[in-house]
Amino acid sequence: MIAALLLLATLGEATPLALEVRADAEEVTLGEHIAVHIRVEHDARDVYSLPAFDPAPLAIPAGAPAPRSHREELSSARARTVFELTLADYATLEPRLPDIVFAVSGPDGARQLSVRGKPLKLRSLVQEEGQGSAERAHHGPKPPVAVQVRSFLWAFLLGALAVLALLFAFRKRLMQRFFPQRKSAAAAEVFADDLALGRLAGLRVQRPWERGQGRAAIFALSEIVRGYLGDRLAFNALDLTSEEFVLELRRRRLIGLDLAALMEEVAWEDLVKFAKVEPTADECLRGIDLAESLIRHTRPLRAMPGRAA
Repeated sequence: MIAALLLLATLGEATPLALEVRADAEEVTLGEHIAVHIRVEHDARDVYSLPAFDPAPLAIPAGAPAPRSHREELSSARARTVFELTLADYATLEPRLPDIVFAVSGPDGARQLSVRGKPLKLRSLVQEEGQGSAERAHHGPKPPVAVQVRSFLWAFLLGALAVLALLFAFRKRLMQRFFPQRKSAAAAEVFADDLALGRLAGLRVQRPWERGQGRAAIFALSEIVRGYLGDRLAFNALDLTSEEFVLELRRRRLIGLDLAALMEEVAWEDLVKFAKVEPTADECLRGIDLAESLIRHTRPLRAMPGRAA
């Protein structure tokens, strides 16, 4: 982890399009969980990730979810990456959100994004105990108070509503089963494999390598394949290193996936990304062909229209 932080410290700073840091509570007690949300809007070709870090004096509490992130495509040129962390203060009377450094990769090479922390207010229950006002004083949990139930009217009404809801749901299922023609002809569901193949077709038509943007094409190609496999196998492939990405694929074992060929392609893409090797037009087209073949050989089987699944 120390080596990773030293490496980040030597990289240039990335410039996002927008940055928002928000904590769910500005005033916290000692040991209270703090949910932190960081939203970064950036160039769609860049990938933002959260490396391992030590958030002292705040710490990730036991039992809390691990830091996670998800990416939202806002347009063809703009994306948003949202990070969510759960922290707690166990040691200091002056809590503050920690400084966090994000790893950034994209057509401009490896960079970093440094996000400055900010102080939080500490709410002291000990001080509140000493307040003269009875309303502000903290006296610990109050004993239970007996509640007299004068009528079962509300219980009866809630039960009746629950029965009506069940009857409505049952009727809806019967209508869907025996009258499928009445289903709304809304926009068909877009599947991850169809979306990925569409993006690859768009990349083939746009031909960015003819405008000196071959590396950008490889970045986009890598993101399309990772996004499809992550959705297909339910893991966050966009935020993993190449080694972690391959390990996940080995562990999950997708039928139809030529893992050896994919590993060679990933190694070549890393040369383009980090060694700044400029790919040729033939290499870009070959990468698109391999990606399309991978998706067609691993896409899930779905029922044909008008047939039972």
